[in-house]
Amino acid sequence: MEFEALFLGLEPVTALAVGVGVLALAPLVGMATKSELADSARETAKKGLVMVFEAFDKAQSAVAEAGESFQDLVAEARAERAASRNGASAPPQEVNLSD
Repeated sequence: MEFEALFLGLEPVTALAVGVGVLALAPLVGMATKSELADSARETAKKGLVMVFEAFDKAQSAVAEAGESFQDLVAEARAERAASRNGASAPPQEVNLSD
């Protein structure tokens, strides 16, 4: 089963809380079961935390990219507004005078 697909739909804080909860419950499961099952639960909890951290990193990257895109959009809008105030109807164009 692909656990990463399960975490992609969650908010990063929620996914982190789920991972921490799994890690906290792993020792309790270990006390109630055999050693092999405890090791398996620990490995599963560790894999879950790795996936939570990866999902959190992806979410941070997506938010950073969205912020940069928004800042670019604001800069373009300001430049267009300044051009319209100065009476320029179109942005300046590059002209090549070489033969």
